[in-house]
Amino acid sequence: MGLKTGQAGLNLIKQFEGCRLTAYKCPAGVWTIGYGHTLGVKEGQRITQEEADRLLVSDVEKYEKKVNKYHDRYTWRQNEFDALVSFAFNVGSIDRLSANGTRSRAVIAEKLMAYNKAAGKVLAGLTKRRQAEQDLFLRKSNARPTVKRGSRGEDVIYLQKQLAVLGYSVGNVDGIFGVKTLEAVKAFQAGNGLVADGIVGSKTWGKIQ
Repeated sequence: MGLKTGQAGLNLIKQFEGCRLTAYKCPAGVWTIGYGHTLGVKEGQRITQEEADRLLVSDVEKYEKKVNKYHDRYTWRQNEFDALVSFAFNVGSIDRLSANGTRSRAVIAEKLMAYNKAAGKVLAGLTKRRQAEQDLFLRKSNARPTVKRGSRGEDVIYLQKQLAVLGYSVGNVDGIFGVKTLEAVKAFQAGNGLVADGIVGSKTWGKIQ
């Protein structure tokens, strides 16, 4: 399973890429239009803002795949995914940033700021972009929702993976909050000074993460 870029991610890309509705030659001599779109662009071509927006959604699919490649490893939150798609759109991929999926979230967030140079020189525009991507990546408002017995989906997968890493048996990591996951949650809560009710709310998430 994977994610699609949300509006926050698209807005961030738009902010830093800029949009031109008439075809122009980029520094590499390639005809470009919209938000950096190059496929099939010809001299004199014009598009509408709506077309530019549609092209962007299509163009980011390539970079969504590059971030989703590591989704099983990290189970990205939407804000993290959006930030990394923006980064990949600009840099090409997140392979080096994530050290091929071996770095922790905290290190990825920290290392984002290192990608602010071109030809060895720090660029103010890239520094601003990396800061915006880091802020989005670390955004706290995108907290995980409360999950409990019967819940399903990405958040349950993330919960199961984290519990397994911490040494609690959850059975299959299948995104289904069943009996095994319930038992693991209660055991984790009891061992961490929480009410062992099997409901994963903000306090339990805080301890797990």
